[in-house]
Amino acid sequence: MDSRANQIWHPHLGTLSLLSRAALLAGLVLLGMLSPDRSAQAAEKLVAAAQIANAGLAACERSRSKALYNCVADVLERMSNDLSAIRRGVPNTQSALRTAASRLRAATTKAEALSAVTQCQAVIAGALRQVQAAGANGRAQGWGDSGLAAVAGVLARAARLIQTTG
Repeated sequence: MDSRANQIWHPHLGTLSLLSRAALLAGLVLLGMLSPDRSAQAAEKLVAAAQIANAGLAACERSRSKALYNCVADVLERMSNDLSAIRRGVPNTQSALRTAASRLRAATTKAEALSAVTQCQAVIAGALRQVQAAGANGRAQGWGDSGLAAVAGVLARAARLIQTTG
């Protein structure tokens, strides 16, 4: 049997034997097993951003009417900016938060402000359903459902705040 039959030539690596390829594959598998779970990290960042946002909403409780809408808008925009560190799966979430912030700043009535928040809630709820439908591990496209649930909680609190004090 020709020894060249067990070898592969690669333009950057030269000739690799079958044994070398197996060792390389095993190393890559081990590296993949040791690397941190990016979905879990994304969920943790979403939860952390939501915790900061909840603290911001607590500060908004002293505001009324237009000042309240602007305060909530600032909180949502900050949360959107905090999510920019997550590279996968968050663009729709960020976009929805930014749109809500923009609409809150433009709002002149409680109904307009609530509409801005509820439309954002609908986007997040849709993303959360997508994640939960993705499989048993509850993760899809780089986020965990716990992270999106935390963002949804912030939006629910913002809506309650506008409803009661707006």
